[in-house]
Amino acid sequence: MAFFYYICSHTVLIKIFYMQDLEVIKDFLRSKKSYLREGNPKIQMFLSRKYNGHQFSSNAINRAKKEVKKEYKNLMKEQSLPLEIKEAKINVTPELLEKFNELAKQMGMKGIQAPVAEEDKITSILQRKKALRGFHVPEIKDQVGMHIMLGCNHVPFHNKQLHRGIIEMIKDHKHNIKGFHLLGDFLDLNPLSSHDKGKFTAVPGLTLNDEYQIGSDLLYDFDNALPKDVWKTYMYGNHEDRYNRWMSVMDNAKTPLISPEEGLRLWERGYNVKTSWSQDFVTLGRDFDIFHGIYFSIHNGKAHLDKLRRSCAYVHTHRSQMYREGQMAAYNLGACADFTSKAFNYATRPMKASWANGFGINMIDENGVSHVTQIHVTPDGHFYFGGKKY
Repeated sequence: MAFFYYICSHTVLIKIFYMQDLEVIKDFLRSKKSYLREGNPKIQMFLSRKYNGHQFSSNAINRAKKEVKKEYKNLMKEQSLPLEIKEAKINVTPELLEKFNELAKQMGMKGIQAPVAEEDKITSILQRKKALRGFHVPEIKDQVGMHIMLGCNHVPFHNKQLHRGIIEMIKDHKHNIKGFHLLGDFLDLNPLSSHDKGKFTAVPGLTLNDEYQIGSDLLYDFDNALPKDVWKTYMYGNHEDRYNRWMSVMDNAKTPLISPEEGLRLWERGYNVKTSWSQDFVTLGRDFDIFHGIYFSIHNGKAHLDKLRRSCAYVHTHRSQMYREGQMAAYNLGACADFTSKAFNYATRPMKASWANGFGINMIDENGVSHVTQIHVTPDGHFYFGGKKY
């Protein structure tokens, strides 16, 4: 009899632990939707690291995936548009439709939409997509405050300590942050490098999807710390442009890869995206331009100011530099990459010695004038801002 009670209690405990694991997995998948597309081993590995080696069963992960997907499916149904008439069996005149919808409104019901021709539907969808993806620049009065500018992260070869520090700084100054700007080369896109064609990537086995997943996780951490209504921009650098160059080859374009803006779900996350790295720029405040970078010379700050004749900030060279003439200045902000990574083995020792980690803070005043602080980073990834070490 005692053995029977032991078996029953043991079974109950197993069920309780299983249900606890199930809720943990569901919470994780709700917070990071991209993992719904990943295999169970990858999810198990991530959760095991997060929960001190605890092993989550494949059965629990499968069930959690199904339940979370069902939740999203039901949510989409609730948010669906009013019913459209697919085929009009009668001659629906605008007057008749107006009368019907007015009656429906009085009865507390939803109205119906007029039938739409296929050509008009396609045009409408394209117009909505274009409108949704229109690059947004707030009015200057809505930009007053702190803007964070960084680039050349080269994920997944980014400086982990530096990024942890930036996220902590964001949390400390969240109330004052009005802009978060990624100036290009956030991703390395190592699998698409033309330099390594026919060779293994810097990390053997690294795929484009791996880069997108790691980049998505980092953006999630940034977005989670940033204010919800912050202005966010993402500009392609020459490394994101590897995707554009790859797709410009006809044979590659026949079996297209997912682009960085799709792989990172940038528009969905609220980022305004620019995809032409050598042409695009964004103006902060009244007259301060940010972009990936154009000139690569030793005195690149002077080169940018001489040619553009506007104050600006950029990355691209991996160097930290500032050149000023009167009220105008050009800031080469440095990089947020881990220079010890194998991805940078192409660089000579003297070249690496000229590189520096760094980023920038732009405080925009009520007149739209920019006040820039360059943040210099120690070799171990730490920096000071506002009297605090991060």
